[in-house]
Amino acid sequence: MTYDAKTENGIEYISALYAGNFRYRACVDGLDKLTIQRDAVLGGEAVAGYTIGNRSITRNALSATDVLKQWDKLLAQKLRLENGNAPRKTVGVVHRDW
Repeated sequence: MTYDAKTENGIEYISALYAGNFRYRACVDGLDKLTIQRDAVLGGEAVAGYTIGNRSITRNALSATDVLKQWDKLLAQKLRLENGNAPRKTVGVVHRDW
């Protein structure tokens, strides 16, 4: 498996598969967007909330475990799609009256 393209955040992908497979494209794009959050959380730059005087502000920031779980899930799905082990899709349903 050879990667021939990179996203702007450095995620390598196969351009032919990216162009022809919606699930693969969504997975690569998700990893690309999650890269910024992952780097911020692992670098300690993500602020969940702070207080000034008697006022406090809380942002909806993901925890490190949530970001890493999403990262692992998307990376596993990307590798599965690259290796051809995509989940089966339903082609037809036959209703039976027994």
